[in-house]
Amino acid sequence: MSAAPNNQERRRTKRRPIVESFSLFAAVPKKGPFRLRIQDVSEHGVGLDIEADEPEELKDIALKSGETIELHFYLNPTLFLPLKCKVVRLEDKKSGGKLAGLEFTDTGTKAHAAYLSFVTLLDKLLDSAQLAS
Repeated sequence: MSAAPNNQERRRTKRRPIVESFSLFAAVPKKGPFRLRIQDVSEHGVGLDIEADEPEELKDIALKSGETIELHFYLNPTLFLPLKCKVVRLEDKKSGGKLAGLEFTDTGTKAHAAYLSFVTLLDKLLDSAQLAS
């Protein structure tokens, strides 16, 4: 990701990286049954790592800058939060695929309130939890 001028953080809120031990993933139902890796979360949005096994699949899940989508934020394989988002950043990865930055557009919903509770829980876990080696 490119840094903002003077190497200042350009986001309004802190991003939290998602450790591999969580079973989180995202899906965009209108783009197909693809599991998208959640790279990071913040109060205002989500970062996605969009990769595909086959190059043709990237066309199927192509997001457009400025596009508004419904994102299913999966906490486990069967439990998800439906969140409305706008694509605010797309970046090509050197290894193929894309990084996408999504900003929430419908913040007055129960699903968004539950998401914020998850971010708060994540902060508390990151402050005190330890990863087994």
